[in-house]
Amino acid sequence: MKTNRLVLLGLVVVAVFMGWRLYEQKHADTGQLTVRQNGETVILAWTGQVELPMHTLLLRAFEEWRNRSRHFLLQLNSPGGSVREGGDVVELLQRIKLTHRLDTYVASRNICMSMCVPIFLQGSKRFAAPDARFMFHEPKRFYDDGSEAKGFSFERKALTQRFFSRYFVNSPMDANWRVQLEKDWIGKDIFKSGKQLVEENSGIVTNLE
Repeated sequence: MKTNRLVLLGLVVVAVFMGWRLYEQKHADTGQLTVRQNGETVILAWTGQVELPMHTLLLRAFEEWRNRSRHFLLQLNSPGGSVREGGDVVELLQRIKLTHRLDTYVASRNICMSMCVPIFLQGSKRFAAPDARFMFHEPKRFYDDGSEAKGFSFERKALTQRFFSRYFVNSPMDANWRVQLEKDWIGKDIFKSGKQLVEENSGIVTNLE
């Protein structure tokens, strides 16, 4: 009996270890945060997917610098990623804005796509280079193997409506531009440059750099 328990314990330990290794592999190199100070501004530069541990790294950086600066600039270069992780990041940025000034920025030849856009919209001022690239599309679900979970049409529609309501309806996005986006993005990827977003009065980019 004692031998069986030891064997079972050993199997549990192996399973936990393998699960942790798979977790590490899945989220390895998904993104990188660099922090630097420019005058009175702390620049948080995120490059990579909106995936774990983006929220954790941003929170740690904010806690480290919150008493040394009142102004944070979140620089983004991201193809998007997890709606869940992105939602946690959005909530963190909203808390930061209660006590600090927060702006966002997408530099020349950089991208802000999919779930990156709701994050970008959290900036009080939202800077972008004229050739910065933005992309909008309906939210998607994926299995662990990376394949898309299609689901039923009513499920996809409900997911899209929840995403739109949560991140775009109560946002700086221009109401008329938002209505047109909701019509245009069904089944499509909508690409816009920073310059186009300003020229179209989208309300997404406030300042061209």
